[in-house]
Amino acid sequence: MGEASPSPEVSARVIEDLTAMEVDPNKGERLYKAALIQTSKGVSYRMLAKSDQTGKLDLVHYGCDLDSEGKPTTKWRIRRILEQAPERFEKEIETIKKAVRDDGEEVEGEWVHDLTGLPDIAAQSQSLEEWTRKMAAELGKKPSTAAS
Repeated sequence: MGEASPSPEVSARVIEDLTAMEVDPNKGERLYKAALIQTSKGVSYRMLAKSDQTGKLDLVHYGCDLDSEGKPTTKWRIRRILEQAPERFEKEIETIKKAVRDDGEEVEGEWVHDLTGLPDIAAQSQSLEEWTRKMAAELGKKPSTAAS
């Protein structure tokens, strides 16, 4: 009999985070807007968009559970949409809200954070982090109507 080797024969495959939004200011990319939609059962839907140098948007949105810092702990219904007109951001919010209603829930709240007026990606990132923490704190104070 041979000896068992504790090292794997095949290296682990890196799983790409489909919700990650890479922004390269050298390519003229900037963060555009972020949105958070909360359902009556306490489910959160997040959306983030970036703009490219032509003004087109790349969007990603997904349902998630948020921790106390506003970071998603579980994600589902991930949708990524590339090279869209800016109007698509608001249309996607309506799409998410319709999906919530189609699932038999109610939209409890909707918040949008506009990042377009900030001078650079560092300021945008900081503003987004602060907004995310603030929203998580506010949502944490609200009693959930979800069944236990």
